[in-house]
Amino acid sequence: MKKINSIIQKIINSKYIGYILIFLLSCIIIAPIFSMDLTQNNEAKIHMARIFSIDSVLKDGVFPPIIDYKYINGFGYALNLFYGPITTYIPIILLNIFGTSGLALKVFAFFTVFLSGITMYNFIYKVTKRRSMATIGALVYISVPYKLSNIFSRSAVGEYTAFIFIPLVFEGLYNIFNDKGKSYLLAIGIIGLILSHTISTVYIAIFAFIYLLLNINKLGKWKVWKKLLLNALVALVVCMFYLIPLFEHYIFGNYTIFDTIAMHSNCPEVYTTTLGFKDLFASEFGDQEIRFSLGIMTCVLSLLGVFCYKKIKKEYKEIYLSFLLISIIALIMSSKLFPWFMMPSFMGVIQFAWRNLGFFAFFISLICGINAVTFAEEILKKEVLKDTFLFTVIICICVFASLGVMRDWKFGDLENEKKFDDVIRNTDRVYFFSINRDYLPINSLKNQYFLVDRDNCTYVLEGKATIDSENKVKLKNTVQLSNVENNTIIELPYIYYLGYSVEVKYDNNDYVNVKPFESENGMVAIKLDQCESATVNAEYKGTILEKVGYAISFVGVIMLIVMIYVERRNELLY
Repeated sequence: MKKINSIIQKIINSKYIGYILIFLLSCIIIAPIFSMDLTQNNEAKIHMARIFSIDSVLKDGVFPPIIDYKYINGFGYALNLFYGPITTYIPIILLNIFGTSGLALKVFAFFTVFLSGITMYNFIYKVTKRRSMATIGALVYISVPYKLSNIFSRSAVGEYTAFIFIPLVFEGLYNIFNDKGKSYLLAIGIIGLILSHTISTVYIAIFAFIYLLLNINKLGKWKVWKKLLLNALVALVVCMFYLIPLFEHYIFGNYTIFDTIAMHSNCPEVYTTTLGFKDLFASEFGDQEIRFSLGIMTCVLSLLGVFCYKKIKKEYKEIYLSFLLISIIALIMSSKLFPWFMMPSFMGVIQFAWRNLGFFAFFISLICGINAVTFAEEILKKEVLKDTFLFTVIICICVFASLGVMRDWKFGDLENEKKFDDVIRNTDRVYFFSINRDYLPINSLKNQYFLVDRDNCTYVLEGKATIDSENKVKLKNTVQLSNVENNTIIELPYIYYLGYSVEVKYDNNDYVNVKPFESENGMVAIKLDQCESATVNAEYKGTILEKVGYAISFVGVIMLIVMIYVERRNELLY
């Protein structure tokens, strides 16, 4: 018995065993996705399209690879402008290794689960210095039912990718408040969140602010403020290549993604997606698309706090209380108890109140890890009992996680994923309804059948002109016109995004740049002067600010490297 107990102790307290268990549970959790035909799975096709299409655009030599010229009937669709680039570029690397966008997305999903377990393990270990707590907390974090929904039912790639970076943000904050070194983890966490999921970024900022308020006694030192501000600045500078085009289109455009009514991102509508008490404790093995259940082990390990709270060690009781309070707030925000009607409008960006279950999962995972070990050591006490209990907890987490994904073994025709890529590869125009329409100008959706039925050529909207010939190749178009009246408006066969460059040659004069604008149909349009003949050259080149954004981000990466180097050097010196 002593020998068995010794083995169990080594398993529970070994650094490498913790990582191995996270790896093994990640394999178990993700295994069913490799049996699924992702072309039949919710939003997976959208992400597969982004991965494969942007890879094709890059291989065509187009940079920045913002717009795919095939989508929305060949009018060009901004697949890579409004969604976090981490979820595009890393899967593109995997695409070129594994061959299909579907398989690339599946392998990417595995890495997000595994890495989120590792970052959570490292965070809890930094706080508690207990590997058993870190292991249990990390296993809970990667196996919560809501996260399984994100992977298998919703295909919410950005959201489940963000799970990697949330622990980094709070480990960075913890390090800064307690002078533990590695403050740069805050910058890395912020960068990862911004470049993976905007909604998670906004809400982690809210929860981080609450965490700051709960630690306000530590904000009196300039050293703390300096590190907070420096990390935030560096993170924002690194992300400018993504943020500048995003805000540029927000300020100077009128797109569906920014419309609170079209996107259901206003607080009254968010309230309609709140959960009742029963939803939180419904069976996690049900057939509903989204698994609202908090999870059996999450509930059990959380409730252990009732018995062991007074026994929790002083050195991590402060963060325990902070995380417990924030987890309760996140849970209430997902429920009908929360006053969404009174909230500021920006909070409506979450769209669905139940998304707060993901944030609850993060904060409660640390609580679960601390509760389990404290209960074993302070309540059970006996060596045999406590080690057996912790070993049983780990086994139960893995068993319930395995049962939770059993319904996701759906043996679809995986050849469909290859066919999906082949169709995109071999066609010049991808049908309007084969992709989401969230990234279209609002004007283009006033009559969406206009885009369905519109020919892939230039239209004369106002005035008179004869279109003699037209040569459209991908994102370049040359139009020859004659007998053009003054102030004639022509509409080019491109959906309006900032960054199209148009030059016009009137009669035998030199080319002049003409500023394009958005037509009433949400297309690129220009106004022409009177002439006998005109040649119009249109091409997508990106905006000047966009290019500036890439230059700023390059500087930001250097700043990040320097910040990490200086901090690591100072740690070695002192």
